[in-house]
Formats: sequence, structure tokens, C-alpha cells
Amino acid sequence: MAEPKTRATQIETLFPWLLHWSIADERLGGHRSDAFAVETPDGLMLIDALPLEESLQDRLQNVTGLFLTHGNHQRSAWRLRSELGAPVYAPAGVDGLDEEPDVWIDAQVALPGGLGAVRAAGFHAANYLTFRHADGTDVLFCGDLICHDPGGPYRFPVQPGYFDRAGGDDDVRRLLDMPLSALCAAHAVPTVDGCRDALQIALG
Repeated sequence: MAEPKTRATQIETLFPWLLHWSIADERLGGHRSDAFAVETPDGLMLIDALPLEESLQDRLQNVTGLFLTHGNHQRSAWRLRSELGAPVYAPAGVDGLDEEPDVWIDAQVALPGGLGAVRAAGFHAANYLTFRHADGTDVLFCGDLICHDPGGPYRFPVQPGYFDRAGGDDDVRRLLDMPLSALCAAHAVPTVDGCRDALQIALG
């Protein structure tokens, strides 16, 4: 899917080391899409990156990694790789990408900056990403696992054939066994309080 034309007009600071921005994505009928940047010991890692207004570009300094949680989250990755020289990391097994990623993420690949990958059971060729900050905060970047409509509760995806509910239930149960402080989804308001509750709401 092509990069969105819509550009985010503001960046939110979730923690001093974790940034978030969002757009009303014209490719998805105006539904929200969300992106994140996490400051790690190895530089700034962008996760499911989306375009920013030019005046905000300088907020992203020392970008050393561009991560896709799903193959359909190419978004701004290839343009930013060209502009910034940062490598693109994509889930192993993804087909039909516009370009070849620099690193395929699988169980044997050590990720930079202390990031970790959890293979998704609810989707074909997708990963959830984890990060533990030095202050003990644990962040989960869960891609498309949960989303929500404006004003609605967190929910699983509903597109026919895209999401396997049994696998998604298994994913949530595995993730609930992990220490989680913040939940960052690709199509939902992030939460830095009540992460486990958000996953439980989707589980039903």
C-alpha cells in the first residue's frame, strides 16, 4: 500500500523517550493510523512510521531503524530509508513488499536497541515488538492486534479473512503473561495506563 498523502501535524510525547503521531488515513477511508518512535541505546527506532509535516521532521534525530509490524504497514518506510539511510526491518514471510527490507525479523534475529519481537499467531507474517526502558517501563507495539472506532472500546480487527480470532485470543493470552506498562497499536489511541485492561476488553 502506498505511503499516505496525509501528514501528521503534531507529535505527542507519551514518555520522554517515546513519541507518537497519528493521521486520519485517506487510504483507509479516514480511519486513524498511528506511528511511534522510541529512543533506545542504539538510536531512535521508528515503528510503523507515518509522514509528518515538514516542520516536525527535526524531532526525529539519529534514526537508526525502521520497523514494520505488518507487511501492509510499509507507509513511510522506504522514503525514510532513502532519506535517512536507516535500515528497514520487516516480519519474515511477508510477500509483496514494494522494496526488499534490510533485515527480516525472525526468532533468530537479535534486534537493536533492546527491542524484542513476538511472532503473531492471529495474522500471517506479523510481529509484535517489545521494549523495556531503563526505568522499568515495558512497552508493547501490537500492530493491528487491537484497534477501536472513535469513542468505542478496544476491539479485534473485523476485516474478513485478515485476522484469525483463535490465533488472536492466543496472542492476547501470551501477551498478558508479559509485564506491560504501555500499549501502542497501529490503529488505536495508545495507552500508558491500563494496558492489560485494553487487551482484556478486546479479548471479551
